[in-house]
Amino acid sequence: MRAAEDFWFDANAPVMMDTWASGRVVLLCDAGYCAAPTSGRGTSQALIGAYVLAGELARADSDHTAAFIAYEKAMRPFVTEHQDVGREGAERFFMPAPGQEVLDTLAANAPENTRTEVVRLPDYAPR
Repeated sequence: MRAAEDFWFDANAPVMMDTWASGRVVLLCDAGYCAAPTSGRGTSQALIGAYVLAGELARADSDHTAAFIAYEKAMRPFVTEHQDVGREGAERFFMPAPGQEVLDTLAANAPENTRTEVVRLPDYAPR
């Protein structure tokens, strides 16, 4: 890095938004609720968010305001969990090199190893 003439560095800081919609505009995926690169959940959040948003728009029968509210209500717990995983992953990724005992403890207590609840998506099958 010291010898590089074009070295560039920036902060990795997610933006936490109070709401993902304003008027007729709604955000999804990384634009609205990026979980952080260290979470490994970006693609799944994008696909699930698009699925839920499309389902709520179809269910709301042209009332985009109601659809956006329902979309956020359905997605917020899922997104919050993944944002927490991203923060925990960043803490592990950027910490000093630990000993093997610390690594074993972190792996044993990782969120993906301690999860007890199953996340269920709404069913948007045509009625």
